[in-house]
Order: sequence, then structure tokens, then C-alpha cells
Amino acid sequence: MNILVISNLFPPDAIGGYEILCSQVAAALAHRGHRVSVLTSEPPAATGSTHQALADANPSVRVRRELTLTAPFGGGVPRSRTWRRTVGRRNADVTRRVLEQDRPDVVFIWSQLRLTLGAAQASERAGLPVCYTMNDPHLAGYAPRKPTLSPRGLVGALLDRGPYRSDTARALALENVTCISDVVEEDLRRGGAPLPDPKIIHQGIPIERFPMKDDPGALRTPLRLLYAGQLLDYKGPDVLLRAAARLRGEGGRSVRVSMVGGGPMRAELEALASALSLEVDFVGAVEHGRMPQIYREHDVMAFTSTWREPFGLTHLEAMASGTPVVSTAVGGQAAFLRDGENALVVPPGDDARLAAALGTLIDSPPLARRLALGGRRTVEESFTLDRYVEDLERWLRNASLGRWN
Repeated sequence: MNILVISNLFPPDAIGGYEILCSQVAAALAHRGHRVSVLTSEPPAATGSTHQALADANPSVRVRRELTLTAPFGGGVPRSRTWRRTVGRRNADVTRRVLEQDRPDVVFIWSQLRLTLGAAQASERAGLPVCYTMNDPHLAGYAPRKPTLSPRGLVGALLDRGPYRSDTARALALENVTCISDVVEEDLRRGGAPLPDPKIIHQGIPIERFPMKDDPGALRTPLRLLYAGQLLDYKGPDVLLRAAARLRGEGGRSVRVSMVGGGPMRAELEALASALSLEVDFVGAVEHGRMPQIYREHDVMAFTSTWREPFGLTHLEAMASGTPVVSTAVGGQAAFLRDGENALVVPPGDDARLAAALGTLIDSPPLARRLALGGRRTVEESFTLDRYVEDLERWLRNASLGRWN
């Protein structure tokens, strides 16, 4: 197949795991013999990313950085409808030109956040099979405004169903859509995104990059506790610090915390760690290539998010590495977390329950080893990148042939 991938960002410009995964999928499809090109935003994307180009990037994947974002990531979103329409028309023009040059068999669209719908609309209007993967609920941001009792709210809703309809997701056919989890589909529908019949395809990781540690599940003193994610309130990093303080204060445990990731809460968390007299290493954002070593260097990964995560690539990476996971399960990670089998599941926002779960692991080395081995087995059996790409390849091929699977 001749596949054109369209995404708002593409490594080395990245703000999270999904842009990295997009690069991995593009490279894997090229390795499978497909002609793959990528159309993404022009530099600089201003993501503040520290990610470097991936080691396995296939040089045969051609990357064009010609699209325009409505605003750089890390800054405010412009409210001007005129500007968004200007960007949309510009992106549609660029896409039409690329489609004429490349003549792809299928267009594969990733995130359109801050990209506008111009590229997608141009692809659909060209009469090509267009496939969308929903890695988060961003498309709900393009749903028509809901009417409210205020005159302004009522007028806005009417405009989105009339002259401004082309600015909304209702202007897209969305015939071939996959969501990475049931949670993403539910959140999209709740947000008003017009999804006809999406297919659920769970993501996967390149398991060969995350070799299992020599002694999976082994715990040391002090316990090396890992937080990996952005330092944001809804990710619950403060919950982890309070749980660590409980471990030490109430249980007499020795614990050292590593917080890998950047974000606006760092100063607040540093102050909290000091007030709790905790040993905390604030590592900051790191290149993704360093993460396999980081997982293996730690005894337990705690995932404390309080919001509905789209999925859980970080979980899978830690599990593949033989590092036991203690996690909330309010989002897409619930699709593969099995309490007591491959992880310990705790309620969100409850530092006492998190501390108790960590204490249970410390007191039961056989449990820690069982979780580590169970986690690795979960990834091996169902959540590898090879399986994910194979599912996507079949889906893209069927779409290119006019079939739905």
C-alpha cells in the first residue's frame, strides 16, 4: 500500500507517547514493505520536547513538515475563528497538493489537535479512503457547540449547524475510525463527536526495547519507587508523595521516589517533598530511549492518575521490564490491568490505599514476583507493537479495498 500518515506532531517534535508511537507505526509499516510518507506540522512546533529521533526510524519514511498549527503546544489556544479558518484552508491546500503528488491508496490520520480539520476534509473530498485513529478524545473539541439559554450560546449552536458546519466534525464522513480503548470511544460520544461505528484496536509497545530485568519483582531497601508522567494535578503526583510519607511514617519503611517528567507542578511538589522530609529525585523530562533503563532501575512503578487515561503505554513498558505496577484503573488501562495478577489496582486520590498496596508488596516478595511475571506475560501475549501494527495493517488494507472489518 501507499500510505499517507497525517499528524499534528511527529518526532522529534513530541509531547507524549502517542507521537512516538505514530513514528514507530510508520517505521513498522515501511518495514513491512509499504510506501509510507508523513505530513505533519512545520517546525518549530514549540513542544518543549526532549525526545530525539527514534533509533529505528526508517529512512524510507518521507516526512514533510508543511502543515500549520493554530498555536504552538505549550501556549494558549487562539479563540479567533477567523484564524482557525485561515489555518484550515492553508492545511487543506497543502494536503491537496501532497495528495496529487503522492497519490496514496489510503490516508491514515492521527491527532488533529491544533491542526484543524482542513487536512482531513481535503483527503475525504479527494475521494480517498481515509482512516482515523483516535488516541484521545480530541475530536470532541470539533463537535458543534451545544445550545444554551443565552442568546450567544444559541446563536453559536445555530451557526455550527449552518454556515460554520464545515468547521465542525460533522463535516467529516468518519467512515473508518478506530479507538484505542472503550474509554476513548465513550468520551468522544459524550463530547458530541459524530462516531458511526468505531473499531477498538488496543495499542502495543516494542517489547524488544524493554527487556525484563534479571530478577523481576525483586524489591530493595530503600524501595525505589518510580513516577513516570507529566507533573500535572490530574496525574496525582502529590498522592504518590503522600503515600510514600505514610510508608515511612506509619510503616517504618525506607523509600526513595523518582519523578520522571516535567510540568507546572514541579515547584509545588518539591515544596511538598521537603515538608514531608522525603527523598525525591526530580529527574525532569527525559528522552524516551532512556526509559527502559529507568524502569529496570526501579522496584515499583506507581501510576496515580485521577482522570480517564486514554490507554496505558507507560504501564505496558514497566510491565514488560519486570517492574511491578501499582495503579489506578479509571481509564483505558483498565482494559489490561488485573488486580493481583499483573498489577495492584488502587482507587484514585487515596494515598492511604496506595501506601497500603505498596506495603503489601514489600511484605510479600512472592506477590511482587508474581505481578512482575504476570505483567510481562500480559504484554507478550496481547500488547506488542507487532500485534498492534498487524491489526492496523489489516484495517488499512480493508479500508483501501472498500471493506469494513
